[in-house]
Amino acid sequence: MCGIFGSINTNSIKDTYKGLSRLEYRGYDSFGYAALRFKRGDDVEVVKGLGSVDRAAFKKEDADLCIGHVRWATNGEVTIKNAHPQKFENFYVVHNGVVENAPAHMLDTKWIANLLWLYKGNPKRVYDHIAGDNAFVFLNSETGEVWCVAKGKKRLFMTENGYVSSDIHALAGFSDKASKLENGFRLLGDVLPNQTSLVPNNVRDHGPNRMFTEIWEQAELDGGQRHNFDCDIMDIIATGSSLYAAMFGGYFLEEQGISTRCIHASQANHYNLHQNVLAISQSGETKDIIGAVPDDFVCMTNTPDSMLYDMAYKKILLEAGSEYSVAATKTFTASCMKLCGIVEPMTNQINNLMKRASAIKAIAKRIMGYDHFLFLGDRQNYPIALEGALKFKEVAYVHAEGMPASEMKHGPIALVDYKVPSLFVVTENFRLETISNIKEIKSRKGFVVIITHDAIRDKLEGLGDIIFSCKDTGEKYSQSLVCNVVLQLLAYYIAVERGINPDKPKNLAKCVTV
Repeated sequence: MCGIFGSINTNSIKDTYKGLSRLEYRGYDSFGYAALRFKRGDDVEVVKGLGSVDRAAFKKEDADLCIGHVRWATNGEVTIKNAHPQKFENFYVVHNGVVENAPAHMLDTKWIANLLWLYKGNPKRVYDHIAGDNAFVFLNSETGEVWCVAKGKKRLFMTENGYVSSDIHALAGFSDKASKLENGFRLLGDVLPNQTSLVPNNVRDHGPNRMFTEIWEQAELDGGQRHNFDCDIMDIIATGSSLYAAMFGGYFLEEQGISTRCIHASQANHYNLHQNVLAISQSGETKDIIGAVPDDFVCMTNTPDSMLYDMAYKKILLEAGSEYSVAATKTFTASCMKLCGIVEPMTNQINNLMKRASAIKAIAKRIMGYDHFLFLGDRQNYPIALEGALKFKEVAYVHAEGMPASEMKHGPIALVDYKVPSLFVVTENFRLETISNIKEIKSRKGFVVIITHDAIRDKLEGLGDIIFSCKDTGEKYSQSLVCNVVLQLLAYYIAVERGINPDKPKNLAKCVTV
């Protein structure tokens, strides 16, 4: 979590604002920067604020150098006092990570600043002293130097023309190439070896309504080429939306004769993993996954400059484009398509959905007042139900539980009444028991919403209070993914109707790296 950006150029404050805006998915609890007009001999200017990066806070006379930060709180409450930069004497620090051997009574970033003063600004001494995965940038106001430090599984990206960032895409427009700093320290502005070109796919700026834009962009996704997982048995390690994508793809792989086991990354160390392991992570930086993978594994990620990508012996890129909304949309769909060998985009079907967005919005308005939901689906629609419930939780802040349709009878049916809507995802290969499950809920005065497609709508008429059908894709797995887009839009519209920013869910960030 947390994002770092710095510049030693004449437009440093403006540049830092632009860079931090691109990194906000890493944290928006607070922001701050330290700027120095060194050539003029001014004191360091420190600006901090709570919440998202505020453009007005950066409308200052520009400076010769600036280091900035967006925070996702891991150590210390969300307060101005705990916002970065942290300072001790002439040292100003912006930091990402957790210093495992920091004193319990002190913010770990503050402790780094204290160590810098103790070791007279020597980055090596501090690097050797701290424990854990950490990246930080510090400004020495006496010398005008900016040092960059990365340790363990943290890294920074640096350009020789004087820019540094937590993620490479934030450097777009400032330089054509960047170098990765790992397990070391470097003076900002020094020439680094092993420069790589910036990836155009990951560098465009985004305005508001990011989630809605990214939902629409799913129409153009394709799976590229079909992947041959040349094995009979495979473990898939993932978390969150990536885990549900793994479960979805698992149904397809089982049909191909590949026995799959989907394992939550945090629990993987309790399993005897098979020889063939696939790790799925949109960011490629999720700590639980990095800590769970064996020496030899295949990774599937959207981020080619990530730690997981570097570690893997075989790599599968999602190529979903930049996804700056915190909630995964494109990357979930892209992961499912890669696993299921769907190589053609679902352009027509998704574009048709977006043209009917007002109808989906109307459904959202009708159900937005409920605080509890059940999401139900069978076969490959079960992970779609799980993913839909997750989106309702993280975007709309409502309690939602996903499950196989038949599991409803084993406990959750006790919750069913007119206050708890049940959302069913029903596609062509549905089990007949699903119809019985819907009828059982209706007999208990439950409110039922059915997401389906045109070819089977007539079989479901009269069963649900609301039935929304999508255009057919002609293939059961892609049909389920189109239904999932409906659930994404419902979560989006409910959030908007409730006055919630869907791009910045509370307490969440994109890269779970701590």
